Amino acid sequence: MLSSIFQLQSLFDLAFSKRTELPYTHIYRDDSIPDMYSFNFTQIHSAPDQEWIQAFIKQELHLAKEKQLGHLKLQLHPTLPFSEELLSYAQGLGYETSVLLYMLATLDIHYEWRLHEGCRVERGESLPVVEDALTCLTRYDSAQINPAFALRKASRKKEVYAERDIVPYVCYVGDEPIGVCDWMLHGEVVRMEEFLILDEWQRKGFGTEMIRVMMRDALNRGATHMYLTAYEDETAQDMYRKLGFVEVARELQLLWKKAPA
Repeated sequence: MLSSIFQLQSLFDLAFSKRTELPYTHIYRDDSIPDMYSFNFTQIHSAPDQEWIQAFIKQELHLAKEKQLGHLKLQLHPTLPFSEELLSYAQGLGYETSVLLYMLATLDIHYEWRLHEGCRVERGESLPVVEDALTCLTRYDSAQINPAFALRKASRKKEVYAERDIVPYVCYVGDEPIGVCDWMLHGEVVRMEEFLILDEWQRKGFGTEMIRVMMRDALNRGATHMYLTAYEDETAQDMYRKLGFVEVARELQLLWKKAPA
């Protein structure tokens, strides 16, 4: 199952980014929006030992500063273990460190959840639903990040949706889109990503209803499991655990950002 998860994760990243493969690393770049951390990163997919990783992250940081890059993001493939010593070393160099959890659930758990009659969830197979997904995403992001960047992000997402490998699901209360989540299926595994409910509609059960519908649809298409990712320090992971998701892998991420002038 882990190999299926990692294969789907790679396909998801490739929906946004081009990949350059090197002996120990894969370089992902999205030229459409190069300042977006999520799809512009270098993944260490194998390494001789931890000393090699330490030397590599030090060298990459030196090159980033020399080239005056705005940011540098490095990720260890989730099959690579990491130690507290490596975290401390990276932090000492000036990286922000975070741990991404891969969480998995069987799709049949959705049978235990009651239908939420206060909303409806629609799959983004028509242009109006896709547009509602983008509107909801932009509204949410504009409150969290620079509004101009939120618009650029939504524009890029629209291009990806047009390829139809990643499908948005939208939650409505009446005619108002109040939540959105991306859905990508490969074989027996489906991935949910960028799951959000607008602030004023949170903690009302709408998120659970979205996951229930996405699980139902994936099951009807032959899948058996759903996975998602959540950062270790995010409170959202507690909700996922209550729903039945369990941690199956961890990924170390390192982020350096150039200090403002």
